[in-house]
Amino acid sequence: MKRLRWTWPAIVIALAVVIPWSIYALRPERPLSLVVLDKTVPFTNRLEHRSLFWLLRYRKFVRPDGRAYDASTDYLGAFPPPADPGGRPERIVDLGPGAVRGADVVYLVDTYGVYEEDLVSGSAMKAALERSPKIYGGLLPEEAAAVDEAVREGAVLIAEFNTLGSPTGAEAREALERTLGVRWTRWIGRYFPSLDDGREVPEWLRRDWEREWGKPWEFRGPGYALLQDDAHCEVLRVGTESKPIGLTLERERPVDPILRGAWDATPYPYWFDVVAPGPGTRVLASFQWHLTPAGRERLAARGLPERFAAVTLVEAPGAGPAYYFAGDFADNPMPDFTVPLAGFPTWMRWLQAGRLAPSESAFYWRFYAPTMTALLERAAARRR
Repeated sequence: MKRLRWTWPAIVIALAVVIPWSIYALRPERPLSLVVLDKTVPFTNRLEHRSLFWLLRYRKFVRPDGRAYDASTDYLGAFPPPADPGGRPERIVDLGPGAVRGADVVYLVDTYGVYEEDLVSGSAMKAALERSPKIYGGLLPEEAAAVDEAVREGAVLIAEFNTLGSPTGAEAREALERTLGVRWTRWIGRYFPSLDDGREVPEWLRRDWEREWGKPWEFRGPGYALLQDDAHCEVLRVGTESKPIGLTLERERPVDPILRGAWDATPYPYWFDVVAPGPGTRVLASFQWHLTPAGRERLAARGLPERFAAVTLVEAPGAGPAYYFAGDFADNPMPDFTVPLAGFPTWMRWLQAGRLAPSESAFYWRFYAPTMTALLERAAARRR
C-alpha cells in the first residue's frame, strides 16, 4: 500500500482546521435563561432575531434545561405558519409576568409588528414598504410593567429600535422609557444604499418628504433619511450633505467592559432612532455624523445633534442593568448554520475591516457580535 505523504502546507492547513475545531468542541455549554420578544415576524426567516440565536449557538449558551436555543420556537411574539410564509401568524404570545419570572436576560428585539401588506406581498423583500392595517404589534402596557418588574428583580434588560416607536402606545412607551432611562425624541433614520430603490425605500417615506417639501422625490445614489412622525423628513445625500461614511459608532471613554471587543468608527447601515439620556443614564457608545458643511447646516436646522446616544445603560440600586440599543442592531441576514471553529468571529471581524460603505455584515462582526457576547457572558457569570 502506498504511504500517504504529508507536505508542510498540508500539515499547516490541517492544523489550522483541527486546532480551532478542537478548542471549540471542548468549550463548555453555559446555561442562561433568556426571554426574547420579537413581534415583527411575518415570515419564517425571522430576520429580526436570527443573528442573536446564531451567537447563542456559537457561544454555547443553552436553556436552563440544557437544550440549545432554537430561533423558530424560543421567543415570544408572532409565529408565522411554516407551510405558508405569506399567511397570518399561526399564534401570538405576549410577554407576561410569568414569562420573565426568573429570567437572567430579557431582550426586546422588535415590536413593530405584522401588517396586512406584509402578507399580501408574501415576501420579506416587500415587508413594511407601505403602511397598512396592523394585525399585531406594539409593546403593551402590561408587557412594559412585566419588563420593569423583571429588572427590579435583577434581570438584565436589553431593548432596541423600535420598541419605543410606533405602534407602541404612549402609556407603554413612557413606562419603558423610565425603565431604560431615556426619552425618545420621535426622530428616526436609516441609511439607504440607493435612494431610488423601490424595493427598499418605503412609499410612505417618499410621501412624507414630498408633502413637506412640495416637490417630487428624485434622489439617486446612497444617502440617509431622517423622519419625525409624518411631519418632518430630511435627506442627507452621500457626496452632497454626507461624507462617504456618514454615520459611525464610537465608544465613549473610558470604554465600558462590554464594548472592549467592539471597534470604533464602525459604519452603521440600517434603522436608528434619536434618544435623550435621562439623569443617571450612562452613554456607552454614540452615533457620530460625518457631514459636509451643507449637511451640518441641515442637521442644525432640525435641532439634531451631530453626536447622539447609540448604547445606553442605567443601573438602579438592587436592580438589574438596563441597556438600550438605539438601532435595529439584531436585524441581520445571518446563516442558519453554526461554524464550529474557535476564533471564527475574530477572523470575520478582520475580514470586514476593508469595507468602504456601510454594511450589515461589517456592523455585525465589528460591533454587535462582540458587544452581545460580552453582555451574555456577564449575565451568565451573574447567574453562577
